Amino acid sequence: MHNLKNQNDKYFKIKMRPILARTFKHKIVILTTFSLIYFIIILILINTWFFRSMETKSKLSLDNVIVHFDFKGSPPKMSYLTTLLPKLKYLGVTGLLMEYEDMFPYEDKLVNLSARNCYEKSELFEFVSLATQSGLEIIPLIQTFGHMEHALKLKQFQHLREEPLYPDSICPSRVESQDLIKNMIEQVATFHNDIAPLKRFHIGCDEVYHINKCHLCKRRDLKDIEIFVKHVKIVTDIVKKISPNTTVLIWDDGLRDVPIYKWDNFIKNLSVEPVYWDYRPSLSVSHVSLMKYYYSFQNIWIASAYKGADGRVATFPDIKKRFLNNFSWLSIINNYKFGGTTDLYSFKGIILTGWSRYSHMDPPCELFHNAIPSLFVNLLLVKHFKENGYSDADDELNFTDYFDKYLKNKFNSVLECNKVTINYIEPSQCKFDGKEIYQLHLHLNRLFSDVTYNMNDEVRGLSAVDYYSKTHNTINVNNVNKDLEWTNTTIKELLQIEHRLRQILLQYYDVPFVNEYLNYKLYNCKKTIFSLSKHLKDMLKTRTWDRGPYN
Repeated sequence: MHNLKNQNDKYFKIKMRPILARTFKHKIVILTTFSLIYFIIILILINTWFFRSMETKSKLSLDNVIVHFDFKGSPPKMSYLTTLLPKLKYLGVTGLLMEYEDMFPYEDKLVNLSARNCYEKSELFEFVSLATQSGLEIIPLIQTFGHMEHALKLKQFQHLREEPLYPDSICPSRVESQDLIKNMIEQVATFHNDIAPLKRFHIGCDEVYHINKCHLCKRRDLKDIEIFVKHVKIVTDIVKKISPNTTVLIWDDGLRDVPIYKWDNFIKNLSVEPVYWDYRPSLSVSHVSLMKYYYSFQNIWIASAYKGADGRVATFPDIKKRFLNNFSWLSIINNYKFGGTTDLYSFKGIILTGWSRYSHMDPPCELFHNAIPSLFVNLLLVKHFKENGYSDADDELNFTDYFDKYLKNKFNSVLECNKVTINYIEPSQCKFDGKEIYQLHLHLNRLFSDVTYNMNDEVRGLSAVDYYSKTHNTINVNNVNKDLEWTNTTIKELLQIEHRLRQILLQYYDVPFVNEYLNYKLYNCKKTIFSLSKHLKDMLKTRTWDRGPYN
């Protein structure tokens, strides 16, 4: 029995030996295969990461970084703007786009175009000279089609309106319109050329809301776009005749809607450089329009916004929206290629716009001082793209994380702040010029919120109080006195802020603008709180006092 068992074991081992060998070989093959696959995957990942980083980390090519100063109706003192020049240069700014409107000191027949508080020629000459000497290019902007309210509101020029009821758009079919535009350009261009050769001149032409409406325009039997382009050509020729070596810039929205199949017919011999503007946090850029511009114009510019794009009555720019707007633009133009081309396209420059009013007839929106943090962080963003580029992985970072990773330390440094976050800036922790204006507006916003919140409760409460006071000739004097005490405290606080804000603003702006700004900014809050105070006082005078059931 024992021998039989040994024989069986021996037989089993002999039979299983090749099977085990084959199994071992299979395991070796499987392990080798998996190792090879793993190795290949690692190589692919490394290769993908390497070439991806090589592609997306390339630095942004952008020759011109221009900051827009919109002077219309709210000109900061030149002494203050002069102090900003070193900081702007440090942040990578190469030029200033100066939109004068009614703040240029026009002369002779155009003297009425200038506001009473326009800049003096001597102070403007000094500022432009200093900016030029510091290496900044000055690009004047004069509106020549739409947004001409500052001229067309005047009796002297109102007959040049495209539509009698609307002072925004000039009629391009009148010889007098061309004379007015020529005189404006001539005075501005000559002034700048006397300081330094004028490289670029911006003729505006955005948002022409009224076109081809008057009888003179209709008589020409042309399409809207034909009238637009012909007028732009006339204005461009005027600039070239006055200053032959000057390049003409134009806001591009008047050109975007031209169908591609009609493009060549309408845009022939148009010697301008378009500035494609979009101020939204998430852009919707027409690549078809960019392609049309690419084949028709020598250069393409883009325009973002650091202020003046978050509502007509905004006190502060929405810094997150402004950041995302600039980030979206920079990520789009980085490594940009047009279809059918192999070379990367270099956009000529970016203009960071800072609108002071939505139009000449609108109230002032964010003051320049309240937009300093927004301007600085977006200039740092542009500088970061130019010096470091960005990777696709950066798209996965949210707004705050991206700022903390790349810009936070530099932002705190340029604002001279101590541990300031991008979502909330406490001016008391900073030293930038004008920080008290920023701080007072924060205080004012909190006060407005309190008034709005409490007024909702007060209105509901007063409705009941009015009912019982009228039907029962009685009120609860304790409640009314409490409400009156709150209104008196709020009024006192509001007047203190107004007084201090006036003192500070007069250091940076002239009296007419400060009066306009404060009267407009505080009007609704004052009206609401004073009306409530009067109502409560009248109630105490005219009704029987009821101290309540428990008094």
